[in-house]
Amino acid sequence: MRQLKTTEVAAYRRNLANKQRYFCPICKDTMAGETGALDHCHETGLVRAALCKTCNVAEGKVKWGSKYMAKKSHPVWTNYIEWLRSLADYLEYHRDNPSSMFHPSWDVKKGKPKVKKRRKKKL
Repeated sequence: MRQLKTTEVAAYRRNLANKQRYFCPICKDTMAGETGALDHCHETGLVRAALCKTCNVAEGKVKWGSKYMAKKSHPVWTNYIEWLRSLADYLEYHRDNPSSMFHPSWDVKKGKPKVKKRRKKKL
């Protein structure tokens, strides 16, 4: 093990992306046109992979981004991996067992979200 020099980061990120065939290991989408972000653990400092920028930001927001999650008393702070599994279970349950109610922001007739009405700015 060794520490990357700041000047080595770009080349290391490109090398990882190339080894991954420019596919993000999280969303499985291509990182075509970009080398992504060099993801690393903020607790150990160890590099994990090259992620697409969207997944890297999302992963960071789950761990650090929300003002509610950032409270040390919040369960995500202590075990966000368990929280992510719980989120997946929750989403799968509700996908397989849908309720009979639609949210008011949903246009039932069109089968898509309603267009948001914007308030006119006062001059």
